[in-house]
Amino acid sequence: MFMKKIIVQTDKNSVFKNNDHIKIARSLCKKWAITDGETISLQFGNQIEDVCIVETPPYKLPTIEITPELAKKFSIPFEIFPIHCLYKQEENTLKLGPIICCVTNQMYHEDVKFGSMTPFFEEMTRFAKQNHIFFYVKPFNKWDGQFHGYLFENSKWQQGLFPIPNAIYNRIGSRNFESTKPFQQFSAFLQEKNIPYFNHCFLDKWETHNTLISFPEMLPYLPNTTLFNDYETFIEKLTIYNCIFVKPVFGSQGRQILRIETDKNRYVVNYSSFSQEVRNHFRSSYLLYQRLCDRLNNQPFIIQEGIDLIHIDDRPLDFRILCIKNSDQKWKVVSSVARISQREKIVSNLAKGGEQKRPLDVLSQLYDEKLAKQYVKLMGELAIEVATLISDNYEGLFGELGIDIALDKKGKLWIIEVNSKPSKSDSIEITEQIRPSTRAVIAYLTYLSGYPLKRN
Repeated sequence: MFMKKIIVQTDKNSVFKNNDHIKIARSLCKKWAITDGETISLQFGNQIEDVCIVETPPYKLPTIEITPELAKKFSIPFEIFPIHCLYKQEENTLKLGPIICCVTNQMYHEDVKFGSMTPFFEEMTRFAKQNHIFFYVKPFNKWDGQFHGYLFENSKWQQGLFPIPNAIYNRIGSRNFESTKPFQQFSAFLQEKNIPYFNHCFLDKWETHNTLISFPEMLPYLPNTTLFNDYETFIEKLTIYNCIFVKPVFGSQGRQILRIETDKNRYVVNYSSFSQEVRNHFRSSYLLYQRLCDRLNNQPFIIQEGIDLIHIDDRPLDFRILCIKNSDQKWKVVSSVARISQREKIVSNLAKGGEQKRPLDVLSQLYDEKLAKQYVKLMGELAIEVATLISDNYEGLFGELGIDIALDKKGKLWIIEVNSKPSKSDSIEITEQIRPSTRAVIAYLTYLSGYPLKRN
């Protein structure tokens, strides 16, 4: 097997005897042990066509010339572009790739592009181009069997029909959307074609809790959690703990979370909505329970023990640890942030006005440097263990997980939540620099594609 970066050129002026002919320099033919006139399989992305080899004198750069008709079959949008070439002699197949795609339900609009995801997609494009990787974004609203999408070229997004990719990064941002018939048909197509895609699906809080609690080593790190159901269970938890959280099983970005605290002879309820937080007071626990039942509208919620979080400047904080798989199928921590809530806020998400800093910088203000470094190390180890258990015990492929970890005032670590679609705005400010997390996502996609990036 021999892999090389090459130039693929669609030659409209060159003379080909047949539409299925491709021109390859004699030196490359010799390396690959293929001969003039030989028929081989040419694979571009997930599509394969039989082609006939035409040997040519050497080019200045390693180049493969193809006919316009062949380029159309493969949905190749460029007349000339760099890419990787992988020849597998045992399969008699010349593979061009990798072609990777990000699927999103964020539709493209000329004025706002892909909304908040635009900087991240452009960042992915920059890193892909640096490494001769074909990358495009597919906004999904229906499935017609074709990969219409957008690629970022000459500083603008260009629409087109693109090749079937080798691997797909699932950034569908809605649970309901993933359950629609068109997306289910799309998923079935990917499975039929053996096209790997991650992350497979959203996680729900109750199933995640039950998965982790089945492993004894995880028990010390899990807050007491149960489903919101009958009044007896609700008042029991409210009596045992001075503070509880009521969270939607299928929620995200800190929305619809309630914090309930006992304060002498009353109950204080803080509610996180789309745009604001609301505070109410109740004298009767049963009246509070009835009001919650009305608000929750028969949707599944959990009751979670409240953790007495550490504070900085009188503001509570937790930590988001981002883990991504590498080419050894091992989880690695690629980034971590301390998320600091606004004063009087119950969640730390950036979507809710939270602030973020480097964990070591924050912890060094609360502890000595040695202990601060130890906490950062322990959080990373715990996050990797959680990611491994989740990916090993769920169906489908997971390659990126955001683990939310809390540290209480007694110095104990807690696993708060696991997110399979971690926000791409909850990170350092996006600049021209490529973030480690973006590099890691693309590296995992290229590994799944069969074109692993060389490690530095």
